[in-house]
Amino acid sequence: MNENVLISIVGRHLTDNDENTIETKQPGKYAFFQGKHIIRYEEYLELDENTPPVAVSCMLKIDKNNVILSKKGAAPVKMHFSPGTAHNTLYQTPLGSLPLSIDTSDLKITEEDGAIAVDLSYELHMNGIPVSECSMSISIVETP
Repeated sequence: MNENVLISIVGRHLTDNDENTIETKQPGKYAFFQGKHIIRYEEYLELDENTPPVAVSCMLKIDKNNVILSKKGAAPVKMHFSPGTAHNTLYQTPLGSLPLSIDTSDLKITEEDGAIAVDLSYELHMNGIPVSECSMSISIVETP
């Protein structure tokens, strides 16, 4: 796979009262290092309508059993997805940090020539209580 890629992420969150879908499509840089696919890209976060979007540096690390999504900047977070293991993280909000636990139930990684697809399902827990059922689809495709 070459260095230039297009990354698309669709995340779905289902709570008792609501379903929320978040989508992003960004250019990125790909590398393969120590058995891991590493993709770096930037997302742009709109804090409010009066402020220009803020860049958030993102990095995905993918191997056969794990996906780690790290974000730095205005909304720092490190989310570790690994079936059978709950991972704790702090989700930063303008009002403070929320302790979350990520419990991944399914992770499927498909590698083809010039493309990687990741589909995962997980639950978010806060203080031991399930708050959201989630899924995420990630597509990484090399670009010319």
